[in-house]
Amino acid sequence: MRTTYYNPSKLEVDFAKAFKDLTPQLEDKLDEGEQVISIKSIHDADNPMVIYKLKDKEGDMHEVVVQIIQRPDQIVN
Repeated sequence: MRTTYYNPSKLEVDFAKAFKDLTPQLEDKLDEGEQVISIKSIHDADNPMVIYKLKDKEGDMHEVVVQIIQRPDQIVN
């Protein structure tokens, strides 16, 4: 399938949605006492994002942004 539209592409949006759906598995990989407080998805940006607000063991808040970037299709012979 050739991608004709990249801003954002359907693949980028689908991947961002899937990444958000994996949050329970990701949270299981955090150290004890660390947790995901909230998640915000931005699917209509040029490069879709999933923004996680996290709390660490000491109660400090952090923000982690996962941005999905699809490179243009390469023509391979």
